[in-house]
Amino acid sequence: MEKLKAIIKREYFTRVRSKGFILGTIISPLLMMSIGVVPILIARFGGPENYRIAVVDQTGDSTMYERLDKLLEPKSPRDDKFKLRREAVGSDEDIEMGQLKMNQQIASGEIDGYLVLTKDVLNEERISYVAKNVGDFGSRSQISEAINKTIIERRVSQAGLKTETVRDLMKSVTLDMRNARGEKERGQTFILSFGLLMIIYITILVYGVMVMRGVIEEKQSRIVEVLLSSVRPFDLMLGKLIGIGLVGLTQYFVWAICGLLISGVTALPVLAANWDKIPRIQPVQIVFFVVYFVLGYFLYATLYATVGAIVSNEEDGQQMQLPVTMTIVIPVMISSMIMRNPSGTASVVLSLVPFFSPVLMFLRIGLQMPPWWQIALSIVLLIGTILLAVWLASKIYRVGILMYGKRPTLPEIWRWLKYT
Repeated sequence: MEKLKAIIKREYFTRVRSKGFILGTIISPLLMMSIGVVPILIARFGGPENYRIAVVDQTGDSTMYERLDKLLEPKSPRDDKFKLRREAVGSDEDIEMGQLKMNQQIASGEIDGYLVLTKDVLNEERISYVAKNVGDFGSRSQISEAINKTIIERRVSQAGLKTETVRDLMKSVTLDMRNARGEKERGQTFILSFGLLMIIYITILVYGVMVMRGVIEEKQSRIVEVLLSSVRPFDLMLGKLIGIGLVGLTQYFVWAICGLLISGVTALPVLAANWDKIPRIQPVQIVFFVVYFVLGYFLYATLYATVGAIVSNEEDGQQMQLPVTMTIVIPVMISSMIMRNPSGTASVVLSLVPFFSPVLMFLRIGLQMPPWWQIALSIVLLIGTILLAVWLASKIYRVGILMYGKRPTLPEIWRWLKYT
């Protein structure tokens, strides 16, 4: 036990004191914050855009143009500004000539785009809009919304109906979502559960690979030969798994504390004002999050450690880790199927597969609490798989950790497993 503690301490403090850990702990949250904050700052300080739009109008009536101009007026100082200009035309030939003229004006920078309203615009399913920047989805959606509203209002008017009456008749309703316990459900609880699921997924992927790289580095530096002279291979592997796992927990703890300190003062008034909108997560979900977090990490970290013991360099490790990585990625890829029917036969069977259960069973718990026997069975199968993986990995580890120079074949690995 003392030797195991010494290995855990070595693995933990070696990594926590490294420059990579310190920089990663500082830079990662800054990058995550920038992803969310930078677009907001750009939108806030960038100011509204000004668009010069020509309207090639064959309707013979300026009321549609005037209504469109009214709908595109900015509602606040931060809204984009549209400056419309009407180009009245008569025949179809005039439309073609007008379009050629507008294309030249777009090329010269006089206008940003133009809209074509034909004489049969109320009966058409498509309206031509030509723009200098076809990738500007913001302006396109605003123009689309305004022209649709204008045409619908005109159709309603021609049918002899009042726009207000039709609007009242077409008023949509909102589903008042509640779960089986009668609690109101807005979807935030599921989003929070899915966020916790992604923490499990990312932790397994990132820190599992860290375990593999740690084993490879020790093989390449021949440090492992010194370590094995005083400790058992099993203790060395277990100490590495626990030590690197604690490194991950430390990183998450630092990020959580920094997040609370930074947002604590400003977040309290917001939390108080929106308390009823804050997602509620059940205590049982927290318990199962911890269970599947720990078990999932140990299962995959063991597999990654085995890969590290088999290969001799980083390049071979990248290739050999692919099957392990795919077993982590697959449950995330099929999670949409679980969301549609969390109690279906396929969902139940897949969530009981030990390699998938840390992700899929926890997702089912967040969506719709499965029967307790299914949860218990998945945990038992997961623990049993971990014990089997550790037993097999330790047999491979004690031989493979001292093998250098070439990648072993499957028959050689099989002989390692039979070695006593």
